[in-house]
Amino acid sequence: MQKGSSLTLRKLIHKYLDVLHIKLDHKIGVLSIQSSDRIVSQTTDNLEFVAMKIIGDASVKTRHIFTISEINDFLTILANSINAYNDYEDYDDAYIGNIIFVIYKDLTENYSTFDDSLKLIYPRIILDVVSILINKVDTKGRKIGVYGALNYYEEKKHEYKKYKHHDQESLGIARSNTKINSKAIKIDSLDHQLKDKDRKILFSDNNNNNMILDSLTEITGRDRKNLNSSLNSLSDIDLKRLKDLCNNYDRLRKYCKLAINEKEFRKEAEKDTGKKLGGNQIYHAISSVKKVKIYVENVLDHKFEPDESHGINHIKHNLEYGYLLIGLIESSRKPRKLF
Repeated sequence: MQKGSSLTLRKLIHKYLDVLHIKLDHKIGVLSIQSSDRIVSQTTDNLEFVAMKIIGDASVKTRHIFTISEINDFLTILANSINAYNDYEDYDDAYIGNIIFVIYKDLTENYSTFDDSLKLIYPRIILDVVSILINKVDTKGRKIGVYGALNYYEEKKHEYKKYKHHDQESLGIARSNTKINSKAIKIDSLDHQLKDKDRKILFSDNNNNNMILDSLTEITGRDRKNLNSSLNSLSDIDLKRLKDLCNNYDRLRKYCKLAINEKEFRKEAEKDTGKKLGGNQIYHAISSVKKVKIYVENVLDHKFEPDESHGINHIKHNLEYGYLLIGLIESSRKPRKLF
């Protein structure tokens, strides 16, 4: 790395430590400066991200657990670096902004409930997500599309809930290097399964879920026994999305009738959501509404196979994006009661 870049990196680390209210003589500050001085092979691209990765790695190595204020500041610094470095012409800035908003919301509502093992590793989770938003890969070179960033975020949270303060990974210089390995790795599903008994309760007639099953029956034409069998095999997230669609079934039917008239569709969608929708967003929503039967049946039959490079199925994601735009499914990642 050039001398000028080295000095800039050190200045950025000083600056961000100050924003995070971490003193230079704190164990994180000392280790961060030492690590930056040892980096001898580093590109000059996005030194802001490199500096934050050094600090984040140092916090994990020294087992420092960020407070809610510190972790929000950590996310804010990284979020401010995204717009300057991503060059995605095919992604809506509002979509990327929504990803950051969802993480902020999750932290605000749930961070205090996380156990220390998850809080400890959280800077790395945030770094990985921001790396995806900038470079379409996480910090270890795993290829993840921008549309897979939120699923990836949830996946890492589930993974590190099992993390037990025995971090065997060193803070090696290679980990601070943001050069990307182009090898694509298929990610595991983030969708953890509910216990069988919980699923039976969720979809039993005695639990006032007749409306859910009635809606699915009307959409697919399948009998209730068949539907119960399919529902019991689904992931938590897919269950929630089908539940959302069924709970909003009256609106869904209304939109199906309006799908032939874009002007009327837009009028009702903006009235229901209370927000303006762009032409591309209306197109997505109408397309999703027209294909709701295909979507529901493919979810029930596990026909949406994730792409190995991105860890998601783009057809499934695009349909869900359309439902999300008009409020037929929820975007919140906050754990909630299904019924």
